[in-house]
Amino acid sequence: MKFNIQPRERDRAFWTPVRSALTLTALVLVAALSFSSCGGSEEKKANAPNVTMTVNGANAPKARPTPPPGPTELPAAALETNLKTLDGKPFKLADVKGKVLVIDLWATWCGPCRYEVPELVNLQKEFGPRGLQVVGLNIDPDNESETPERVRAFAKEFSINYQLAYAERDLTISLMRGGNIPQSLVIGRDGRVVEHLVGFSQERTPKRLRDAIERALQ
Repeated sequence: MKFNIQPRERDRAFWTPVRSALTLTALVLVAALSFSSCGGSEEKKANAPNVTMTVNGANAPKARPTPPPGPTELPAAALETNLKTLDGKPFKLADVKGKVLVIDLWATWCGPCRYEVPELVNLQKEFGPRGLQVVGLNIDPDNESETPERVRAFAKEFSINYQLAYAERDLTISLMRGGNIPQSLVIGRDGRVVEHLVGFSQERTPKRLRDAIERALQ
């Protein structure tokens, strides 16, 4: 005996709870990948966000928690901290005092950082003549993947045209807002934080950085 399944019945037969949950999971993953950040060197091989969902929705993804507030002003100690550059020469943020500063907290193993670096290169090229200085602070100086040789190779690959240095733990903690990278701070000439961005979104981050730099340069 053959049964004739009407269109509505066929739709209900296809959209089983399992298929519905898997489809929703895929959509969540696509949305999550548009804004990403790295949480630590142990995650350098796992850049994709983890999403867990069950059929009944008990473990559905929750809203991304808001990171704790970062500094509203560049700490005086941060300005005078001796930083190690790739060539071993001393460098301090105070050396570029009087300029608008973009501090990028990053590491070579961080996937989203690789997407942000070209934007920073473009910003340095465009706004440098107007008084902008981008400084990339590598937050993982003790990691074997972050040796000066490897970071120099990374800088050459991405044609980095701004200052690079290593940030020790105390300085990193004083600047960061939560534990994820990349983080970008736009600092005005008066030392105040104009913008503090956590993570990188191709759609939103470049515009927010550019707008903040324009405000700081006025």
